[in-house]
Amino acid sequence: MQRFGFEAYGKPSVFQSIEAPVPEPKPGQVQLQVLGFGLNPYDASLRRGEQAAFRKVKFPVVPGTDVVGRITKLGEGVNDFAVGDVVLNYRPIGGYSEFVTASTSKVYKKPTALSFLDAAALPQVGLAAFNTLHYMLDLKPGQTLGVVGASGGVGAILVQIAKFEKLNVIAVAGDQHRDYLNQLGADQVFGYTDDLPTDAADAVVNAVFGAADHGAALKLVKPDGQYVTTAYADVDLSSKPAVKHLQLNPSKDYSVHDGFAYLTDVAQKWGLQVRVAQAFPFDVNGVIAGHEMLETHHAPGKLVVMQNRHIIHPVRKDVNHQ
Repeated sequence: MQRFGFEAYGKPSVFQSIEAPVPEPKPGQVQLQVLGFGLNPYDASLRRGEQAAFRKVKFPVVPGTDVVGRITKLGEGVNDFAVGDVVLNYRPIGGYSEFVTASTSKVYKKPTALSFLDAAALPQVGLAAFNTLHYMLDLKPGQTLGVVGASGGVGAILVQIAKFEKLNVIAVAGDQHRDYLNQLGADQVFGYTDDLPTDAADAVVNAVFGAADHGAALKLVKPDGQYVTTAYADVDLSSKPAVKHLQLNPSKDYSVHDGFAYLTDVAQKWGLQVRVAQAFPFDVNGVIAGHEMLETHHAPGKLVVMQNRHIIHPVRKDVNHQ
């Protein structure tokens, strides 16, 4: 089989196709034929070597946390899945492959409410949104959540699941995304240059890349509210010292199974939109092209690599997003 990885840090062109044996599932695992995988900004950071000081890896490095795949073999003791099942898989690394193995705790049957493209794009952003709302925040129906960077992958899922939980949602994003956020159900939609309401939200999630929101989240949050950043950031709370700042980080308390079960429930009962900006061919050139686009201010939505039968037409490349 082929895996798509790199032997040295650098530009997208460092990716190469690597021949490897098809992995065999251990007890409690399944073998997946990968139908598609998502490309995330973290993958690009890993490729550039920016994670080298924090995460020790062995070369060749094969990135990839988001996978949709078809089960092709069951490991010993696996009874909850069958060969032929199409599943979501969230994994620490290695998804850029034709075949992978995964623990049954890290896979979940794809609901018919999600397309193959949605399923490839959902795991990382969907689980981040779920963990933020259900593990980090304690909001009750009728309270207000502010989402800054609401047009991005995590932000857009947050808007939708917050409405599913009967929260009021204030969404902040670039002006060009107003219609999209209204479609997702946000109660109030603002651009970054608008006069934002002050002290309006019980909790605010800053989902902007690098947390560079120009102070929008801090303005929105109540003086005794909660402020979550999805990217590491030093937040100056001197103007609202009672605000509790929380940082989204991996935790052993988070359950992939519970997150997938919840997102599936939302998709089936409420509907769940996962914005895909572009799908690339399932080969090393597709991976390189996808990583080149990761380096740009591409059209909003996730980038995915899909087997040929799932390729969609690309969006216009001249559309930028905040």
